Amino acid sequence: MKRALLYLSLLFASNVVSMYYSLYIKWWWFDAVQHFLGGFFIAMLIASYLKDHMVSGKTFKNMLVVTGATALIGVFWEFTEYTANQTLPGWIYEQFQIKTYFIGDLKDTLSDLFLDIAGAACFYGLHLLNRRNSHESKAVFENKINGPTK
Repeated sequence: MKRALLYLSLLFASNVVSMYYSLYIKWWWFDAVQHFLGGFFIAMLIASYLKDHMVSGKTFKNMLVVTGATALIGVFWEFTEYTANQTLPGWIYEQFQIKTYFIGDLKDTLSDLFLDIAGAACFYGLHLLNRRNSHESKAVFENKINGPTK
C-alpha cells in the first residue's frame, strides 16, 4: 500500500507541476498518460487495501470490485475538476499569475474515465499474471525440494 501511495503522491505532484508549466496544453497526450497512470495506481491502492477481503477463486468478481472502485474515484475526480474549474481559476491567477483550466468538454471527461478504467484493468491483468507466475514458481520450487507429489 505504501508503494501505491508513493506513486499516487508523485503523480499528483506531477499534475501540479504540469498545470504550472501548461504541459496539458503543450502535449496533447499528457492528460491521457496521467489518467491511465492514475487508474493504474488507484487500482494498486485498492487491491492492496482489500487484499485480505478478496474472495479466493472469484477472480472476475474481485476484478469488478477493484475496477469499479477505481471508476468511482475517477468520477469523483471529474466532479472535483468541474468544481475547481468553476471556483479556482480567478483566484489562482490573482495569487500566482497562472492561467488554469481544469476540465474539458464531455468528450474529454468520457475519455478521462475510460483511461482511468483502462489503467485499472491493466493493473489487475498484470496483478493476475504476477500471481499466476509466483504460484507456478512456488510449485516448481516445492517440487525440487520435496520431490513430485503423487
